Amino acid sequence: MKRHNLQRCRKALCKFAFFSLLALAFASPFSVSHAATDSPVYEHASDGKLLLGEKEWVKVDTIGVVAKARVDTGATTSSISAVDIKPFERDGKKWVKFRLAHDNKKSDVLESRVVRTVRIIQSSAEGYDRRYVVALPITIGDVTEKTEFTLRDRQHLNFPVLLGRTYLKGTALVDVSRKFVQPKPNATR
Repeated sequence: MKRHNLQRCRKALCKFAFFSLLALAFASPFSVSHAATDSPVYEHASDGKLLLGEKEWVKVDTIGVVAKARVDTGATTSSISAVDIKPFERDGKKWVKFRLAHDNKKSDVLESRVVRTVRIIQSSAEGYDRRYVVALPITIGDVTEKTEFTLRDRQHLNFPVLLGRTYLKGTALVDVSRKFVQPKPNATR
């Protein structure tokens, strides 16, 4: 009698486990039907703004390079790691030549019109630093925007790109408790 009850319990437990797994498969975001699409999932807030974490992947569209960015709501202007910065004049306007650089890699020489020059006061250093500001198109998630970047050698820092409030305003909301909310874009280089 005990043996018969034990077999019935095993059958019932197996049925329960099977149907539980089946229900989980259809309810899970990792279900077979979702995984088979391979299409990226972009997160937006209810007002349509892009939802970002404290760290995100950024594609610098001018050269097709993908880099890690730190989202910094305390910084006004975004910053990008650049070296070999050389100002010049073209048609009476200020321009600058530079290379994007990080992780011992450098881009080809880029040229961009200078939008303005800013004076940056660092809390960790005495005095101030003058930096050129250029406008570059970037893609995060499914949003491509042209935004202003100060050019600065950030090779000693963990993130080659810092996204400030100028980019965030009107474009994105930040949830600092999350990281890499948007999928990593494909590099074209």
